[in-house]
Amino acid sequence: MNLAKMGYKEKILLERDMNTTAETESVADVFIETLRRVDGEIESAIETLEILNDDETLRAIEEGLQDIKAGKVIRFEDFLKKHGYEI
Repeated sequence: MNLAKMGYKEKILLERDMNTTAETESVADVFIETLRRVDGEIESAIETLEILNDDETLRAIEEGLQDIKAGKVIRFEDFLKKHGYEI
């Protein structure tokens, strides 16, 4: 955010938002919540990279997509019955 390029109205709105946040939450609370969000995003990115790095998993995903395109699918309820689950 470039404060130098902001107009007067934008600066007033930003200051109001910052004051509102400061009134309702401490800076530490806002920082902690931000870190939690970032942590979740990092974890998601790591999981994605692990999948993309696993040839066997990628092959299984591709086979599954091909099965779907070929119509080789069953209803979830039928899957559960086939594997001994009662519904």
